[in-house]
Amino acid sequence: MIDINDWMQQFETWLRGPNFANPYSQVSIRGYCANVRRFLEALDYDGVELLHEVSIAMVRKYIRTGQHGEKSKRSTQYVKMASLMLFYEFLENVDHSLPNLVIQYQEENRSKKERRSGGMGGRIEKRLVPVLSWAEVDKLLNHIDRGHTYAAMRDKALVRFILDTGLRAAEVVAMTTQDASAYFEGRIRLVGKGNKERLVRFQPEGLQPAEGFQPEGIEAMRNWLQIRHRSHPENDMLFVTDQGNAIPPKMLHTIISRILDRAGIHKAQNGPHLLRHTAASAWLAKGMDLRQVQENMGHSNIATSSRYLHLLDG
Repeated sequence: MIDINDWMQQFETWLRGPNFANPYSQVSIRGYCANVRRFLEALDYDGVELLHEVSIAMVRKYIRTGQHGEKSKRSTQYVKMASLMLFYEFLENVDHSLPNLVIQYQEENRSKKERRSGGMGGRIEKRLVPVLSWAEVDKLLNHIDRGHTYAAMRDKALVRFILDTGLRAAEVVAMTTQDASAYFEGRIRLVGKGNKERLVRFQPEGLQPAEGFQPEGIEAMRNWLQIRHRSHPENDMLFVTDQGNAIPPKMLHTIISRILDRAGIHKAQNGPHLLRHTAASAWLAKGMDLRQVQENMGHSNIATSSRYLHLLDG
């Protein structure tokens, strides 16, 4: 018989411990624990006595089946999978001999999609979301750190700002100098796509600025704000041209694409959206809750946000 309470206590302690760059909120921890408890209860109901006896079929059944035997919604499946992914990551620290059945489940699904794709009447395989690798991020940041002109200082703050916040191009160019204060505190409230208001929290939950949090690009942003006035801007847009004009979204795409090209980074998608994808993937890799990533990105469906899972390793 599986000692459900003991495993749940260990798992919850692990979630609350110093294992994540972005600590989980109380709500997230309760959600993950509730899903894992239901998984363990299902195993116990099926007569499983040891976690070594769990099969990939049992994992598949739990993820895909609802509480009343119906097929789970796609969004629910993603939440269950994210919960079990964390649980099996915890188990790997407890017992290295336990296989990660969630990773096996993902590989099984990927293989099925590959077999179904192509050919007459075959399903077109969805491409992975393009993101920068950690090495490419370092390469990009090293490249932008070299410049010291007015435009270079702006671009340095601009690139780091998008990597920190994951904002859409139109949202980036709509930022004002007043928004810089919110950026320094790790959270920006804005009205984005579809006229929907959302709170972007790239600051770890539960951590106040006074406790030491700073965005990665805080120094670049402060340096930019110190020289922004030199172009004599006639508006309060945060990012402006050498002539002091606001930057339109199309020009932002040109700026970011040119920076990536000069840094020697070439992707199928090379504009600000590439940096937005990278921000989301980096948040998840560092332990941010999938629900928070969904809110940050402004996605109406959590399945959209789940595309960024495990594109980057933590």
